[in-house]
Amino acid sequence: MLALLALVTPSCASPSIATEEQRLAPSLEAYAQQQLAHDDLSDWDRAVIEKASRTGTVSQADYDEGADNFETCLNSAGLHWTRTRLLNGVVEFQPPPGSGATGSDDNAALIQAQCYQSTYAYTQDFFGLQQANPELLADFSLAAVNCLKKAAVVDDDFTTDDFDKVVGAHDSPVADWPFDVSDSRAQTCLYSLGYAVVTDAK
Repeated sequence: MLALLALVTPSCASPSIATEEQRLAPSLEAYAQQQLAHDDLSDWDRAVIEKASRTGTVSQADYDEGADNFETCLNSAGLHWTRTRLLNGVVEFQPPPGSGATGSDDNAALIQAQCYQSTYAYTQDFFGLQQANPELLADFSLAAVNCLKKAAVVDDDFTTDDFDKVVGAHDSPVADWPFDVSDSRAQTCLYSLGYAVVTDAK
């Protein structure tokens, strides 16, 4: 079986793991304010992020409503993707098995992007960081490593260099990976931080 791990979008760290790295913002409230400066938020997204700018959090209920809106948009366009709730409350949507870079799949990707942007794009981003990278580390490799360590998926000596090698190892055998990408704990850390894992049985 082959696997591909890639960052498709731009925490679980204890004080002994996190370092004084560059942050995306001083706080989650400040990060929400940064998001509000964008002019492409949907009306629904803006209402949720405005609330987060005051409270520093997106509730599970608000997030789930956004995921419902996104799924409804996909379904109305004829796309029916698998919906999975991860261990930290983040919802993962996956296209049917066997989807690839063909014409019809390119169209599906366009629909996905349009639905995402018109519903809860910024809420998804905020909630994923809130759950998996609350320190708002700008280095997503470090955030991922911290999360994987906190979840006991990798050993304490696993480094960002080790992780970056995995991300760069396109189409590598799963058996050669330093951790099990199919583990629900790993999936939770990776998907929440915008990493996509695609496996192909061969």
